[in-house]
Amino acid sequence: MKLTKIQITTIVLFIAWGVWEFFVYDWAKTEEGPIIRADLVFILPILAIMLILSIVQLLRRKKSV
Repeated sequence: MKLTKIQITTIVLFIAWGVWEFFVYDWAKTEEGPIIRADLVFILPILAIMLILSIVQLLRRKKSV
């Protein structure tokens, strides 16, 4: 099965998010007090939208085959 550009972008974004979380986790260990993750306000909605688009594309492709 050939992946669409949206699906490839989604995979790349999730890998980049995993790398980002690794570095944030290391950074968070050095901080004292509560950590407010304002970055997640931007990251999670983008990942959710891309994931939904990828799933919709996958389901549409299975229906047409």
